Amino acid sequence: MEVLTLIYLIYMIFVNSGVSQQQPVVLTDCGPVLGTNSTTFVFKGIPYAVPPLRDLRWTPPQALSKTGGTCWAGTFNASTFGNTCIQRNEYNQSEIIGSEDCLYLNVWTPTLNTSANLPVMVWIHGGSLQLSNGNRPTFSPTAKLANSTNVVYVSMNYRLHAFGFMALDILTARSLHKTSGNYGFMDQQLALQWVQRNIKNFGGNPNLVTVFGQSSGGTSIIGLLASPLSKGLFHRAWMMSASPVYNKTLVEASKDNLVFLKNTGCSDTNCLVNVPANDIIHAVPWNVYPYWAMSDQMDLPVRNYFDGAICIVDGYVVPEPPFEMWKQGKGIDVPVIVGTTSQETDLHPSHSDINSWTWDTYHKYVHTYLDTFPGNISTEALALYPDGVESEEYQYTSMTSDLRVTCPNNIMSDILSKYFKSPVYRYVLTIWPSQPVNVMGIPYKAKYACHMWDAIGFFGSISSYYKPTKGDQSFEKSIQKEMVHFATTGKPYTQSWKTYPTSTGLLTTNVTVVSSYHAEMCTFWKDNDFFRYAWIN
Repeated sequence: MEVLTLIYLIYMIFVNSGVSQQQPVVLTDCGPVLGTNSTTFVFKGIPYAVPPLRDLRWTPPQALSKTGGTCWAGTFNASTFGNTCIQRNEYNQSEIIGSEDCLYLNVWTPTLNTSANLPVMVWIHGGSLQLSNGNRPTFSPTAKLANSTNVVYVSMNYRLHAFGFMALDILTARSLHKTSGNYGFMDQQLALQWVQRNIKNFGGNPNLVTVFGQSSGGTSIIGLLASPLSKGLFHRAWMMSASPVYNKTLVEASKDNLVFLKNTGCSDTNCLVNVPANDIIHAVPWNVYPYWAMSDQMDLPVRNYFDGAICIVDGYVVPEPPFEMWKQGKGIDVPVIVGTTSQETDLHPSHSDINSWTWDTYHKYVHTYLDTFPGNISTEALALYPDGVESEEYQYTSMTSDLRVTCPNNIMSDILSKYFKSPVYRYVLTIWPSQPVNVMGIPYKAKYACHMWDAIGFFGSISSYYKPTKGDQSFEKSIQKEMVHFATTGKPYTQSWKTYPTSTGLLTTNVTVVSSYHAEMCTFWKDNDFFRYAWIN
C-alpha cells in the first residue's frame, strides 16, 4: 500500500470518529489536498488540468497525471480560490483581469465520510461564456448551503472568451480531431471526469451528479446534453435562462472569426500562441460583426441583426445541433429541469430610463424595433402586452423576455420532452424581489423577476442585497427544497408539478402548477419566426 494512501486511511479514521476536523485532508488521484472547516468542509482552487499555456493554448485540456509528472508534490493547500480565467472586467471593459492558468475547481461538503454517498451538484457559472468564475460571491455555492441542504457542491473555472471558444481554420488544421472552438466545454467535461474519480472521498455519490448552470452556464448544459463526450458524467441537469439557438457551424464561425485573426496580425498558430493574452482579448471583434459584446440581448430585436455565436457545432464536442442530436436519440438522456424568469431583461434593460417611461414611450420603442419586421407585428404585440398592466417597465421587459428567453426555452423543452425517455420539467420564476435590487453592481435596480434571481434564491444570497422578508426566505427555502429533491430523485418536490408540456411550475414562495405560461404570446412569437432572435450564448 502506498504511504500516502495509508496516511489518508489513518486520518479518515480520526475524521469519521469526530476526533479531529480542524485540518481536513482528502486524498485525490493527484495527491492529498488540505481544506478548511467552518460550518462544513471547503476545498478551494484544486487544479484539475495542466495549465493551458503557450503550446497548450487552444487545445483540449490535459488531466493532471502522476505518471506524467504534472501532479503536485506533498499536500496541496486548498484554502484559497484559484485564478479567475482571463476576461474583460465587466465593470470596466477596457481592463483585462484573470489568468490563462485558471483550470481550478472547488468543493463544499458537509461530511468526509466516504460511505455517505450524498447527492452532488456541480455548478457551471454564467457570464456569456466571457465573464465571471465559479466562486463569485452571492452567485456560487457556500458552506452554509452545503450544510443546510446536505449536498456536496462543486464549481469550476473553465476557459472563457477567445481562449475558451475561438474557432479558426488554422486551429482546426493542427487539431487531432480536426476541429476548433468549445474548449471551455471540454474543460467542463474534464472537471466532471475529476468529480467521477474523486468525489466519493469528499462524501459524494459519483452516480448521483447533477449539473446546474445559469445563463451561459445553462447554455453550456445544452452542449453537454448533446455531447457524446459527456456520457456517464452526470445524471440530472438543471438549466436556468439558457440560450437554445445553437446552430452555428465550425465553418461559419471560422469565417466570422477571421476579423479576430486579422486583428492579431498572425497567419499561423506559432504566432497565435505567442501573442500576449491581453492582446488576444482586445483582438476579438467586440463591436463589429460577429459582435462578441452582444449589447442588444436585453432589448427587442431588429430585423436581420444577429450576434455571432461563441459556442458552436464543432463536429467533435457537439457533433450536430443539439436539437438534431436529441431527435436522433444521441443525447445524454437524463432528467432535466428547464427554468427561466418572467422578466429576464429587467436585470439590465438597454434603456436606462425605462422606469420613467410613459405608455406613449412604451409604444414608441415597441414600434421602433418591431416595425423593422414585415406585417403588423408591433400592433399585435402591443395587444398581447397591453397598456395599464403593472408598469411600462414590466410590460416591456415581459415582452422582451418572452421573445428572447421564455418562449424559445418552451420550444427546447418541447423537443426534450418528445425525444428524451427521462422526465423533463419546466418552470418560470415569477416572484419579485421584495425591494428593487442592484444585482450586478451596475447603476440599475431591478424591480421584477429578473435574470439570475432563481440562482440567487437557490444559493440563499438575498441577504447580501437587502434584509430579506419572510417571503424572500420562503422563496429561498422553496427553490432549495425543489431542486435538492430533483438532484436526489430526478423529480421536483411538489408532486402536482408534472412533466412538460402537461404542466409548468410557477416559482414564488412555493410552486403553483399551471397548464401553460403565456401560451398565446409564445404561439405568436413562434408563428412569426422569432425563435431565430432568441438569446445567443
